[in-house]
Amino acid sequence: MMLCPLVLLTWCASALLVIEARSVRNHTGPAFVHHVEKRSSVCYGDLGCFSNNAPFRSLQRPVSFLPESPTKINPKFMLYTRQARTSGHRLHAGDAAGLKSSTFRANRPTKFLVHGFIDNTLLGSWMQKMTKEFLTHGDYNVVIVDWGFGSLALYGQATANTRVVGAMIAQLITFMQTTTGAKPEDMHIIGHSLGSHIAGYAGEKLRYLGRITGMDPAEPYFQNTDKVVRLDPSDALFVDVIHTDAASFYSPNLGLGMSQACGHVDFYVNGGNNQPGCEQGPISQLAQQGLLEGTREFVACNHMRAYHLFSESINSKCPFEGYRCTSDDDFNSGKCLACSGEECGYLGMHADRVKPHRTPATNKYYLKTGSRSPFCRYHYEVALTISNSHSSRDERGDMYARVTGRAGRIEEVKLTKDTMYIKPAKTYTFLLTSQVELGDVHNVNFRWVHDSSFLDIGSWNPLNIRHPTLYIDKVKVDSGEAKKTVTFCMHGAAVETGKTMMIAGKC
Repeated sequence: MMLCPLVLLTWCASALLVIEARSVRNHTGPAFVHHVEKRSSVCYGDLGCFSNNAPFRSLQRPVSFLPESPTKINPKFMLYTRQARTSGHRLHAGDAAGLKSSTFRANRPTKFLVHGFIDNTLLGSWMQKMTKEFLTHGDYNVVIVDWGFGSLALYGQATANTRVVGAMIAQLITFMQTTTGAKPEDMHIIGHSLGSHIAGYAGEKLRYLGRITGMDPAEPYFQNTDKVVRLDPSDALFVDVIHTDAASFYSPNLGLGMSQACGHVDFYVNGGNNQPGCEQGPISQLAQQGLLEGTREFVACNHMRAYHLFSESINSKCPFEGYRCTSDDDFNSGKCLACSGEECGYLGMHADRVKPHRTPATNKYYLKTGSRSPFCRYHYEVALTISNSHSSRDERGDMYARVTGRAGRIEEVKLTKDTMYIKPAKTYTFLLTSQVELGDVHNVNFRWVHDSSFLDIGSWNPLNIRHPTLYIDKVKVDSGEAKKTVTFCMHGAAVETGKTMMIAGKC
């Protein structure tokens, strides 16, 4: 009997998300006309005072609300451990007896999970699923922060409410520290969307908070604001950020997440937007995910992909390795796969394995994923060198390859995104991915197809009189995760258009 009200609530919440997003983008509508506070500050006891003046009022946030009271927002802090996996224990700052009678242990690492706009433990199941992954992985205290009453307000008000929720998390962590001896350095706040900035507000009130993970931090009202307003690297000893919906909020794609780097390390998954699998229509999403999750995925699939990736990373044998690169275009061209030390990073659970010493905001990592779980992929760079022999000439066409290893194979894939000119003495690099690690690469099957251009007489081949041919000098395959390279030397071997050549002779 609960299903119908839940479905209706999910549909209504999803519709509200779209309407509210458009109203914020257009600087009109409910978010801007709904009861703007005349006061410039409000105080809530031990939590402190909150102002809506600069920097919380700016060009990026022309109308700034004051946060609602802790009583109205009423966040719930539910503790789960291996001793209490399904029945959460509600925690209250100041309730020493309740904390001591719970299964909380100060010597364990503690994870706080914080949702975003129009979300709670009823509408979304991701926090429960992530909790299960954590407790499978290790002996943790996991605290789910449900601030649903504050997140279901209109967006402008919800952004203001995040400040109170952040202050209340900081208050609880301080209470844990003074009551049990728990160390802030062992605390890790993992937030999605607005929850990312909540984590930042908590961190700025604490000394030595161990880690914050921002899962696609919300863009509207936060991007390009003062660092006091948004998540930034100073909020914890280590801040890692996952970007999955970083298209501009003001573009037709209506990106909900920040493109701005805001951590010690920032991971741009599939370029940071347009996640594979998110192009599906509502029918497909509903069929695969069910009514509740399917509706949410249809409305904000790219935005929600971030927490799916983090959850999978907790227990995945595939490492979710990312590669430092100057741009997504360079990464897709296979120019950034060779890495060691700080040049490699790990998205999600294990991001803190690598803590770069370089200035934050320059540590941008890129990686590819699949369209559905398991999302993690292994990365391979294929570098093809065309011979400079007397027989070589400029050709135009598309190239294809199949890569076979000891443990797996990448079936034939088109290397060239668009038809291109292939020139002698040039090396062309491409990025390929595999759901399984290939192991030692044994061979590459190469094929190409000539294509004429009406504007280029030299590419014409009337009546197939000519037999367009490429002359291959060598092919190099680099494995990003395995850090192995194999080079096949072909010494100018000829490959006619439409023909397939197996390349297996190692140098």
